[in-house]
Amino acid sequence: MFFVVSPAVAQTDFLHGLSVGVGVSAVAGINMSLGYHNTEHESYWLRHFGMRIDFADTSALKSALDSAIDSYMRNGRNIGDGVKIDQGSLDAWHGAFLLDYYPFAGAWRLSGGYALGNSTLGAAIFGEIANASSNRYYFNLAGDHYYYNGNNFNGVATIDWDYYGAYFGTGFDFRLGCGFGVFLDLGGVLTNRPARIALDIPQEQLYIYDTQSGTWSPVAIPKLESDVARATLEANSKLSKIRIFPMIKLGFSYNF
Repeated sequence: MFFVVSPAVAQTDFLHGLSVGVGVSAVAGINMSLGYHNTEHESYWLRHFGMRIDFADTSALKSALDSAIDSYMRNGRNIGDGVKIDQGSLDAWHGAFLLDYYPFAGAWRLSGGYALGNSTLGAAIFGEIANASSNRYYFNLAGDHYYYNGNNFNGVATIDWDYYGAYFGTGFDFRLGCGFGVFLDLGGVLTNRPARIALDIPQEQLYIYDTQSGTWSPVAIPKLESDVARATLEANSKLSKIRIFPMIKLGFSYNF
């Protein structure tokens, strides 16, 4: 009698639980992720915990995002005192390392980790009052009175947020079948680095009112820079109270 012994076939299962995701971040453009979560593992910890590396960037959607912002602003959005903003531009990116906890080993998860990134939003500011006397555009800045000849002015405002810190959030991983799924992330980065605003106002054809002599004269650049600094300092003081950078992401995933 002969016995035939068949060699055991080694099965490579290291890909099981690995996932890749592609989606859209509401604050940073195209979002990509690489993660691991094995829902069928014998270990309680590996069934209920997963991990992800996450990255997003606006470069691929730059023209579309700027066009959408310009379309929203159209002929300018009034922000008060006859001042409007338009021609918005957004540049942003973020990266994160996340640990996911699935309390019921289902679709819902709680996420925590570390994230860092940058978001820069720029916009043109302008003003015009058609019926103002003497063809002058008047405005106040840091307590001083100014006017532009020609009854209009143009400038640039930029908000820059360079952030990093702990990330906390929640989300869902819905399985659609054949390895495909949909993911959703809602959360925020707790950071000690607030957003900063910068203001650029051209000095050409700009006049300032002298309260002592009661006359108007061309503005001196140091004086204008001083008033701009005071105005932005007040604005940045208010922005410094906001220390949570929000994140919203939605996309598709493939699970091996």
